[in-house]
Amino acid sequence: MNRAVLIVVAVLLLACHSRAAEAVRPNILLVVVDDLGWAGVGYHAKAMTTPNLDKLAKDGTELSRFYVYPVCSPTRVALLTGQMPRRFHILSALNGMDPGMPKGLPTIPSVFKAAGYQTTLIGKWHAGKATTPQQNGFDHFYGFNNAEVDYYKHTGRNGRIDWQRDGKTVTEEGYSTDLLADEAVKKIQSRDKSAPFYFQVCLNAPHDPLSAPPELIAKHKAKGERLALYTAVVEAMDMGIGRMLDALDAEKIRENTIVVFFSDNGASPRDGGSNAPFRFGKGTVYEGGIHTPALIRWPGKIAAGGVLSQPISVQDLFPTLAAAAGVPMPKAVKIDGRSQWDAIAEGQRSDREPFLVASFDIAMIDGDWKLIEFQDGKRTLFDMKADIAERTDQFSKQPEIATKLGAKLDALKKDLPPVTAERDGPFRLRPGSGGGPPGT
Repeated sequence: MNRAVLIVVAVLLLACHSRAAEAVRPNILLVVVDDLGWAGVGYHAKAMTTPNLDKLAKDGTELSRFYVYPVCSPTRVALLTGQMPRRFHILSALNGMDPGMPKGLPTIPSVFKAAGYQTTLIGKWHAGKATTPQQNGFDHFYGFNNAEVDYYKHTGRNGRIDWQRDGKTVTEEGYSTDLLADEAVKKIQSRDKSAPFYFQVCLNAPHDPLSAPPELIAKHKAKGERLALYTAVVEAMDMGIGRMLDALDAEKIRENTIVVFFSDNGASPRDGGSNAPFRFGKGTVYEGGIHTPALIRWPGKIAAGGVLSQPISVQDLFPTLAAAAGVPMPKAVKIDGRSQWDAIAEGQRSDREPFLVASFDIAMIDGDWKLIEFQDGKRTLFDMKADIAERTDQFSKQPEIATKLGAKLDALKKDLPPVTAERDGPFRLRPGSGGGPPGT
C-alpha cells in the first residue's frame, strides 16, 4: 500500500472516529425552577411532596453547595454565558424594556449547537430584550419572555399574553407547568435521533402569582390556605419533571442523558417557601438567597445517591457540561466559571479557586469560608462548615483570615464595573438591618 493510500485511509479513520465520538455525546436535559428554596424539596423537608425529585436525588448526586444569584435574571445569564452578569450590568430582575444580555456572547446553546447538538429552550427566558433565545443558539423557543406569567391565563404583570412559540404569540388553554412539561416530552419524543440534544426547561413554578390545580390544593388543605397552595404548586412542578424523566426512560436514552436540576434563587417566604436552615431568602447574598437545591444524574458516570459538598457556581455549569460532553469551550472571551466535572465524576470534593456571586452586594465563596461585601463597603465573614445559618460574624474574630480573603476578593472584583445605584426590591436587606431567624 503506497503512502498516498495510507494517508487517505488515515483521514477516513479519523473522520469516522470523530463522527463516532459525536454520536455518543450525552444528551443534556437541564431543568431550572423558579424561587424554590432549600426546604422546598422532599429530600430536604418531609412537608414537601416531590417524589420524582426525591428519586432523582437517589439516582444521581446532590450538589449540596450549589450557588446561584439572589434573583432570576442574573442566574439565567450566568448559566447561559458562564460569566458574572455584573459584567453586563445585570444585577436585578430585568423588566420588559431592559436590554439585558448583550449580543454576540458565546452561550451554552450556541457552543453546543456548533458541536452538532439540537437546542431548545422551553419556559422562561428573562434575559432581556436585546437578543432572543434563537439569537443565542436555541433552535426553538416555547414559553415566555419576562419575569412571571399567570399559570392559567399566561399573562404578565401588564395583563398582556406573554406566551409564544418561536417568536409568535400563541393563545393556549392549560396550566403552565403542564404545557411546558408537555412540550418537553414532545421534544424528547420527536428529536432527531441521529444527534444529541441540549434541552433547557425553565418552569415558572413556584414563582408568584401562585396557582395550582384544585385537586392538588384540596389534597394539602390541612396545611392551611397559604401552605396548601404553595405545596400544590410544588407538587405539580414535581409531577411535570417526573413526566420528562419518564419520557427519557420510554425513549431508552436515560443512560446517555445528563439531567441537571436547580432553582434560580432562594424562596420568598412570604409566598410559603422556606430556606431553612439558611438565613434570609430571595434578594440577598445570604445562604437563603443564593444556596439552592441542585441535582445531577448520569447513570454509570455519576454516583447514585451521592452528596457532593464541592462549592459550585451556576456559572460553572457551562464549562462543566462542556467537559462532560467533550465539547470545546470558546477561547475568544473570558469565562468566569470553571469546570467542576472531575469533582462531580469522581464524587469527591477537590480544591478550587474562590468565586464570586457579584450582585449589588458580593459574596465570595472560598472553600468553607464566605466573605460578604455590602454595597457600602462593609464586610462580614462566615465559617460555612460550622455556621451554615450565618449566625456569627467572624470578621473581627479572625483578622488574618479576613485580610487574606479580602485581598482575594479585591483581586477578583477589580475588573467588574462599579455599582453606583441600587434598585430597591421587596426582599432587599441592607447592612445593619439585623439578622433574622434561619429560613426567613
